[in-house]
Amino acid sequence: MKTVLIGLGRQGYRILELLLQAGIDEVDIFDIQKDRILKAEKDFGKKVRPLEKNPLALEAERLAETLAEYGLVLDALPSTLSYRLMRAAVEAGTKMVSVSFLEEDFMSLDKAARKTGSLVIPDCGGAPGFSHMMAGYSVNALRGAEKVIMKVGAIPAVPEPPFFHSLTWSVEDLLEEYFRPAKCRKNGIHLAPDPFEDIEEENIQGLPLQSFLSDGARSFLANYPKVAWVEERTLRHHGHMDFMKPFQEVGFLSRDAVTLGNQKIPAFQALAAMLEKSFPGETEEDRFVMQVEIFGKNGTHRHEYNMPFNREHQVFGLVNSVAVTAVEAAAMILDGTIDESGILPLELLGQEERFARMSGAHRDQGAMVTLEMKSVEC
Repeated sequence: MKTVLIGLGRQGYRILELLLQAGIDEVDIFDIQKDRILKAEKDFGKKVRPLEKNPLALEAERLAETLAEYGLVLDALPSTLSYRLMRAAVEAGTKMVSVSFLEEDFMSLDKAARKTGSLVIPDCGGAPGFSHMMAGYSVNALRGAEKVIMKVGAIPAVPEPPFFHSLTWSVEDLLEEYFRPAKCRKNGIHLAPDPFEDIEEENIQGLPLQSFLSDGARSFLANYPKVAWVEERTLRHHGHMDFMKPFQEVGFLSRDAVTLGNQKIPAFQALAAMLEKSFPGETEEDRFVMQVEIFGKNGTHRHEYNMPFNREHQVFGLVNSVAVTAVEAAAMILDGTIDESGILPLELLGQEERFARMSGAHRDQGAMVTLEMKSVEC
């Protein structure tokens, strides 16, 4: 199946590595930064073929025609660029795996995707992504649930002041976690509070942490409307939220425009540039941890997950988790294990065989993946 990967940042590059390791002979690639293309050509030779033209610069109709040439499109773009690509893939009737943390309602494309025969797996990363598959698997296994709580976070192995965090993926997308309304559902009521309004103390896998509500429940809210309580909480080391709070108070955690010289840019982009300069984090080891709990009348499930920093390949835990999820989803599309059409986030693909394969793929890359189940005694 002819395959194209668009976006070669940290996550995209790791996806490319794993795709080629999985046996895909050739992958067409594109990134706006030429140095990333040159590095891929140096590392992988004739296994990669750079696109001659920037697909993102094409008009909508021409972009759809270009994507129609491919059986599989992998999207590793920043969130602000992804929706247009996804819509074009739907129009083209092709298959797509997207790891982008886009803000738009991708489920609105479901009807069109079913009509064209397109399959899109959005939010196909670690969290949202594998976290949603865990939750979907358990809701189905328990024959319903009353509460789903997903606690997730990419955190430094050794937090250093004053930031107490590390920058392991798109900094602009990271900052969106702090100001996007944290859509959730509590006692059947849809809410969207400010992420800073609800900070809690946590102990996850022996780690003393803090958590805040974030916009990670996303499509799970729509696809499991009978679950009365659904929330995602982002995990951070102590000290980090205290560091970030003043930026919120002075307006840097927003899309409001600030003027720099003769240019106006969103405030959070200015902050992203400042943080990248001050805390590049290239040599910091991280870990990506998740605890996903599902409570139902028939029992409870608790998923625990920990992907450490990969020292052999110098890959961040979060980056590896995202890439493993995306590549295993792609593999299941290629071998026919996933063969539906429509917009299908991973909570809708958590059937036994698929969940087992995804869990195994993560374990093969060094992750701890466990599931504790407790039944309700009659």
